[in-house]
Amino acid sequence: MIHLTRYLLRHYIRSQKYFAPVVMYVIAMLLIYSYRPNPVADSYSVTAMLLFFGSAWLGLTVMNAEPAGQIQLLVLHAGNRRKVILGQLWCAWLILCALVVITVLYPVMFGMFERPPTGGEWMMAWSGHLALSLLGLGVSLFFQKSYVSRFSRSLPGLIVLLLLSFVQGSLTSHLPEWLQWLNKVLPPAFYLVREMMIFEEVKWGAILLPIIWTVLYAFVLLSIHVWLSGRRDIRS
Repeated sequence: MIHLTRYLLRHYIRSQKYFAPVVMYVIAMLLIYSYRPNPVADSYSVTAMLLFFGSAWLGLTVMNAEPAGQIQLLVLHAGNRRKVILGQLWCAWLILCALVVITVLYPVMFGMFERPPTGGEWMMAWSGHLALSLLGLGVSLFFQKSYVSRFSRSLPGLIVLLLLSFVQGSLTSHLPEWLQWLNKVLPPAFYLVREMMIFEEVKWGAILLPIIWTVLYAFVLLSIHVWLSGRRDIRS
């Protein structure tokens, strides 16, 4: 698995498909910190929201990096399709972890905040960014070419779903009764970003539930994708 992940990561970097999502995210983050001082919680909540979008974009490029013929060769070499899928997920996750490290440490190292983050804010920043990056990756999986063959169809669908994830707080009052269930099945990005924005040291429990729910939601998406990939492997 380590050698497979290393190969996929090396091939992905050489393909330069990471360039657009990574550069656009870094530029957006730098624009947020283009002036100082900045509030800690508000700034981290905005960068976490941006990372959610960026991780979905990056996840889509990672899963689409290998052509179909190369995927079949990797499956033959690895033994089954699930190992290849797990290698792709590890490849994407390693890159996202690097972005999380940059996002959390950059404003502190360069003095962009109005004050040093407290211990609770550190925990909020790390857990919130990791959870939302994992959620973005999970959402992107079902818009790759193995599910939606045309990129012109998958990208608009992904963008719409990401946007709906951040307006679900207001959907409750606008949707008819028979569509209220949509508010419960959408990715819970909105609720975690909201709790990060209003984070208070003494109310750590208020953000803990959205973090757990976001991680569980992401793991369900990842598990479904791995399971479906295994089913395709058996049928083939």
